[in-house]
Amino acid sequence: MIISSPETSSPEMKSIGVEKKKITGRKVPPILVYTLLAVGLFGIGILSLKFGSIQLSTEEILKVLILRQDSLSELEIPHSVLVWNLRMPRLVLSMLVGACLASAGVCIQGLFRNPLVEPGFIGVSPGAALAASTWIVFSEKILTFFPAELKGKESFLLQLCAFGGALSVSFFLHVVSKREGGGFSLVLVLAGIAVNATVVSLLGFLSYLADDAQLRNLTFWSLGSMAIASWHKIYLLGSVLLIVTFFFPVLARGLDALALGEAEAFHTGFKVRRIRNLTIVLASLLVGVSISICGNIAFVGLIVPHILRMVLGPGHKTLLPASLFGGALLLSIADLAARTVAFPSELPIGIIAAGIGGPFFLSLILQAKRREGEFR
Repeated sequence: MIISSPETSSPEMKSIGVEKKKITGRKVPPILVYTLLAVGLFGIGILSLKFGSIQLSTEEILKVLILRQDSLSELEIPHSVLVWNLRMPRLVLSMLVGACLASAGVCIQGLFRNPLVEPGFIGVSPGAALAASTWIVFSEKILTFFPAELKGKESFLLQLCAFGGALSVSFFLHVVSKREGGGFSLVLVLAGIAVNATVVSLLGFLSYLADDAQLRNLTFWSLGSMAIASWHKIYLLGSVLLIVTFFFPVLARGLDALALGEAEAFHTGFKVRRIRNLTIVLASLLVGVSISICGNIAFVGLIVPHILRMVLGPGHKTLLPASLFGGALLLSIADLAARTVAFPSELPIGIIAAGIGGPFFLSLILQAKRREGEFR
């Protein structure tokens, strides 16, 4: 299925006219969607700050958020520490990671022109996780070949490895797709399956080589968690996301043009290669940095863009900004569930995301198969 901008009216769209009507017929005013998402974020934010090992009242939360710490009583100071040092960083980090993964999902779906792909499904996220895991196991040996100044920058090098892994897989899949005519194809699906299988095999090999401490870290990368949230990580991820959002207007126009096909986009004046490369780099940056901080979390880049596309339409001008709010809302809900469902234990957030995304993806496949039968 080709996803196109609502403003597009070329002959190529005739073959999917019925499908386009179904999508745009449910279009909701963007301002209403943004408002609902903002209200949802505020509500889930209050709940995330409220529930945990120590339950706080809404009044206590608002007092901690509004008043300075020196204006609080002795009994309220521990609440301030709990909110600002533990729960607030975790809430903000989950929102930022969700926004990054959802935005990357929109970019990947627009690039391959199919709403059923996402960074984890086609191997981009596992590629980033594999690169990060490789660094975890071999970092001490690798650093012996580099200047001593790099020994204090392991965190940055880990994030760089994750970005490189995501970027490498993205370019590989794009080359495979291009050889099949520039669009999503069966070969791309098989390539994604092959990448995921290879990553699983290599992660198993790394687990065999790892010691106990490294094995715990590898388990973290495979399941994902927000427990390591800190303001430093938030500043890093927020800066990356802010930089990428500056390119949203360019990405929106380019991805809408690519929806017609690379040849059509080229003949209408778009620099197709530059759009492709920019999309790949930005999506890989979002996925790589997110995974390097919180581990591998799948299906966020599938669920959020697909739902928003049904209510907003396929135009990337509104889809990209909405994905920021939608991804933030979904992952903050998943993190709250991870903290509270099995309390006092904590579930890895990747399990929650996969538990939601697996059935959702299966339902999309069944719907696509049903529509295909209707159009025959």
